[in-house]
Amino acid sequence: MTHRPRLKTSTDDMTPLESLEWHRAFGQLAENVDRAGFWLALVRRLAGEVHFDTWVALVFDRQQPPRILAESDEDDGADDALFQDYQRGLYLLDPFYIDACERDRCGLFTLAEVAPQHFTRTEYYQRYFRRNIVADEIHFNQTLDAGRTLCLSLGSTRSFSRQALGSLTLMQPWLLALMRLRMHFEPQDDGEAGPHPWHPLPDRVLEFDSRYALTEREREVSQLMLGGSSTKEIARRLAISVETVRAHKKHLYAKLGVNSQSELFSLFWQARR
Repeated sequence: MTHRPRLKTSTDDMTPLESLEWHRAFGQLAENVDRAGFWLALVRRLAGEVHFDTWVALVFDRQQPPRILAESDEDDGADDALFQDYQRGLYLLDPFYIDACERDRCGLFTLAEVAPQHFTRTEYYQRYFRRNIVADEIHFNQTLDAGRTLCLSLGSTRSFSRQALGSLTLMQPWLLALMRLRMHFEPQDDGEAGPHPWHPLPDRVLEFDSRYALTEREREVSQLMLGGSSTKEIARRLAISVETVRAHKKHLYAKLGVNSQSELFSLFWQARR
C-alpha cells in the first residue's frame, strides 16, 4: 500500500495572529469596548502573544500631567507610589512623553527609538524607570486631538525580542483602532492635578515662572537636560545653536544656585505639586 504525501494546507502556515481564534478575540474586544474591563481584557489578549510585566493606559497632554486610565495592579508588579510620582512631575522626563509632545504621531514606538543619548544616566531612569520598568518599554500611540495622545505602554524586565516586536507590529492597526474607539467611553477628566511648575507651556501668558523666574526656554532646556538629552540633542530638538543651549544652562544654574544636574533634579522634585 502506497502512502500519498500529506499536502500542506494554508492553515498549517498560519501564525496565531492569523488564526480564527485571534480574530474572534479581537471581535469580542470590539463588542466590549464600552465596558469597564476593556483595558484589562485587551492586555490579557496581548499577554497571550507577547511577554510583558507591567502596563498602563494613559493620555499624554501638552497642557496637563498625563491622565492614567488603567494600570497594572500590585500582582502585576507595579508600584502605586511610583505612578503617583510620575503624575506629579516625573512625566516631564519620560522620553515617550517628550517624543509624543514633540512629534504628535501614531504608531508603535520602542524605547530605543525615543530615548536620548544619556537616558540611563538620569535621575529619572534611576528613581523611576529602573524600579518600575526595569529593562524595556514599548508604546502604542494614537493621536486624539490637538496636544493629546492616547497611549498603551507595555513594560518588560527583559528586552522585547524581534519576534515580539514583529507580533506587536501586526497587532498595531487593530489595536490603534480599538484604542481610538475606546476614548468615546472613557469618563471625563476631573482635572484635579495641575502641571508641574516647570511644565513647558508655550501658550502661557506669563513670561516666566514666578517662583523660580525661569523663562519658557529655560524650562524646556531643563526638561530635556534632566531627561538625558545631550547639549547637541537639545539644540536639535529646540532648533537653536549649541552655544545658545550652553548659555541657557549657565543662566539656569545661576538663577537656581545649583552646580550639577543632580542638584537641578533635587529642585525640580521639590517643586512638584
